Amino acid sequence: MIILGAGLTGLSAAYHGGGKIYEKTGQAGGNCISPRVKGYTFDLGIHVLHTKNEQVLNLLRSDLKLLLKGQERLAWIYSFNKLTRYPFQVNTFGLPIPIVEECLMDFIAACNKRGTGKDLPYQNYEEWIYAMFGKAIAEYFMIPYSKKFWTVAPKDMTIDWLDVRVPIPTIKDVVRGALTDQKKGFGPNARFSYPAHGGISALPESFLKKGLNIFLNKKAVAIDLNRKKIIFSDGVSVKFNVLISTIPLPELLGLMTIPEDIKAAGNKLKCNSILCVNLGVGRDNINSNHWIYYPSPEYIFFRISFLKNFSKKMVPAGKSSIMAEVSYSGDFKIEKDRIVERVISDLIKANILDAKDRIELKDIRDIEYGYVVYDHNREKSVKKIKEFLKRHNIIAAGRYGSWEYQWMDDAILDGKRAAAEAAGLRKSDKPGFCGGKIRP
Repeated sequence: MIILGAGLTGLSAAYHGGGKIYEKTGQAGGNCISPRVKGYTFDLGIHVLHTKNEQVLNLLRSDLKLLLKGQERLAWIYSFNKLTRYPFQVNTFGLPIPIVEECLMDFIAACNKRGTGKDLPYQNYEEWIYAMFGKAIAEYFMIPYSKKFWTVAPKDMTIDWLDVRVPIPTIKDVVRGALTDQKKGFGPNARFSYPAHGGISALPESFLKKGLNIFLNKKAVAIDLNRKKIIFSDGVSVKFNVLISTIPLPELLGLMTIPEDIKAAGNKLKCNSILCVNLGVGRDNINSNHWIYYPSPEYIFFRISFLKNFSKKMVPAGKSSIMAEVSYSGDFKIEKDRIVERVISDLIKANILDAKDRIELKDIRDIEYGYVVYDHNREKSVKKIKEFLKRHNIIAAGRYGSWEYQWMDDAILDGKRAAAEAAGLRKSDKPGFCGGKIRP
């Protein structure tokens, strides 16, 4: 079995099913790596574990011996020049009274309408937002934040990605959150776990300690479907019986000679990209929270986070750091060359930084594949592509391989699923573990 990509899914597939992993970069982990620069440690976006899946937790804690620290989520939203707790729909306390009243009345009206049983099927994410939360919550937070984050309008998205990611409160929840400061977290991700040391890279590193058979700096440049052969940039080639691909679907398709209808399906896949602007600040205790959301277009970033509050070992003693995340896409462009100055300016305007703060480090990470966009073409296109790949014994897996909105636990489980599917294609009784060494 051959695996392309050494992100969490690829590592999990190798751990559960053996085989050889080929990674195009010089480091395993995919987007779950933690760059270390001048004593500061950053992640590529916010990577925390929300899972309550006992299978995943046992794997991480017992099998991989990963030391995780459980934490209550301290997440806030900045709107109307106020900080309110996340999620918005159950935490309007502290906003101007007319706004609170509007949110309450519109939410109750939406609940009553839904209660008639006469609602039509939701055609898009925007319809769903209005139906679930009412006009005020929709327009004060849900819709502007969605546009800013996804870089597409909610009306152009489906709702088949939601699952538990957007919790729906009761009227009692919303009223309580309007009258008092609800310090108790709401939703399935109110608590999270994070590695005690090393940033999120501790997670893939725990897989690597198991001696997986990994070849680094091996970029695939072509796949011969007829001969079942992968050619790499160094001229080396390998043959496969079963291939698990965790690399982004558009990149995978670009390696192969494929029919025009499959190429057309691949061209319809969309995602956003993320710029992580990392700042090292010569001041202790900038903020006591984990992260803050910014729905207003007035601020360039959709979210900022303070990694020192995830783990004190993320920054040098007496220092702090800020990670600002900025979404962009082909349809939603930004000025990359001025992004650091804009982020710093907006952080000062938002009263996070002081103009006198000493910025000791400026670091930018450009993540080409951020979040998969669930537009109206995605489901049909992905299904068509996966069916084609499967006919050639290629299993697509992972966040970008499957082209799905996956959390880290989803990615790990998808790797295990792919290993089991590969074992079936190989007509083996069950997957077996194949050890080895990491090769540069």
